[in-house]
Amino acid sequence: MKKQTNFTRRSFLAGTAACAAPLFFPGRVLGKDGNYAPNDIINVGLIGNGWRKSNIGLQPGSRFIAVCDCDTRRINNPGQKGFQYYQEMLEMPELDVVSIAAPDHWHTKMTIDACKAGKDVYCEKPLTFTLMESRQIVAAARKYNRVVSSGSQRVMEDYGQYMAPIIMSGAIGEVKEIYAGCAGSPGERIYAPQPVPAELDWDAWLGQAPWFDYNEEAIRPMTWRFNSVFGTGGLGDWGGHNFGGALYSCGMDGVAPKEVFAPNTEENPHDGAMILMENGVKFFHGTKGRGNIHIVGTEGEYTFRRDSLLRPKHAVNVRRYNGGATHIAADFLYCVRNRVRPFQDVFYGANVSDYGHLCNIVYKLKRHLVWDKEKMEFVNDREATAMVAKVQRAPYQIID
Repeated sequence: MKKQTNFTRRSFLAGTAACAAPLFFPGRVLGKDGNYAPNDIINVGLIGNGWRKSNIGLQPGSRFIAVCDCDTRRINNPGQKGFQYYQEMLEMPELDVVSIAAPDHWHTKMTIDACKAGKDVYCEKPLTFTLMESRQIVAAARKYNRVVSSGSQRVMEDYGQYMAPIIMSGAIGEVKEIYAGCAGSPGERIYAPQPVPAELDWDAWLGQAPWFDYNEEAIRPMTWRFNSVFGTGGLGDWGGHNFGGALYSCGMDGVAPKEVFAPNTEENPHDGAMILMENGVKFFHGTKGRGNIHIVGTEGEYTFRRDSLLRPKHAVNVRRYNGGATHIAADFLYCVRNRVRPFQDVFYGANVSDYGHLCNIVYKLKRHLVWDKEKMEFVNDREATAMVAKVQRAPYQIID
């Protein structure tokens, strides 16, 4: 494990004010940004420079100063420091924020390590890989007082800004059922071993995952995501968008799941898993009607469509992006500057991830499960409880 620092951005700047030649010139000096004072430029490091790239460092008042990837062919970004190992990047005292776009199985460990190093974090969804990680990541963000945002822009921008005022105003009455569609679980995939490219540290790419022979096909984004060794399937991918959007629009993205029912059973005749939430609302993986999200209330139903004629009954105060931000990147950067929790705070991202984790577990076991979030176990079910966490390969274990 690399040595980690506890410098804050402002303490670093204050301590180096007398330096004649800073390592990175302020964005204002470079002519990139005229709206922020030099001391207010947020320095961003990107972890994972593959298919899904972050735009956090492209916003006004921010800039990318570093990039990290296990494949050194991806770290030759002009004007940015390149690292093969993120632990080394976290040692940069001038680094304020890390944006994580690594595969699913790395999200929690990288986020926790960044929090320990005094960095704020923007992490792509799904925020976590297991139910246990959902507890660990929230605990770390709170312990180290870091701003940590989950990265689903669709929760607000595609769904929430249209649906939340309608549903929360009571336009369809009290919410009783929530339907959210997305693809399903990852599978177990095997590939013929291939030589590892010299530029790639395959052991580091695997991280905590069990050893898996390298194959070029295995590391393609929509391949690894549907491999249970590395990914959470569609339930972590678009589930992060659609589950999050549906729950947020009902004002329930902080409500935990309580029970989960396998599909096509007496208790749940629906084709997808059904989760009974702590507040008694039934949440279904799957669609109803013509949209990806469908809400059933005591006085009506609503299928997400931007041209819906349904309107809010009255004005409601719903949680929105902070500081008047119009997109999730701006919300996150505002919160970094002002030390407040972002719209998609780590707690919400972790809770939404749990809905996907529970669906993945019930699809595998095919039976009714009762989740005890306090004890972090399934009631009277050792086999299910064994799936709360995954065995982590040394030396990449999460240490919180």
